[in-house]
Amino acid sequence: MVGKLRPLDQRKVIKILEKNGFEKVRTRKHMTFKKKDPKNPDRMLITWVPLHKEVTLFVVKHIIRQTGKLREEFY
Repeated sequence: MVGKLRPLDQRKVIKILEKNGFEKVRTRKHMTFKKKDPKNPDRMLITWVPLHKEVTLFVVKHIIRQTGKLREEFY
């Protein structure tokens, strides 16, 4: 069992997304990332990261759900 999920530094979240093949496509109030879904090539996986130094636990959980990644990748 890995430690408890907690808020993360914005740069760490971006690094995790880019390591998993997500590309930054837009920056406004949030940075938007997307990539093709490996299970269904006709579908795009899209998520966002707020422009804050720290990403809250609520947003980290939301990113995990949107990207289909394992929680363990976000520790």
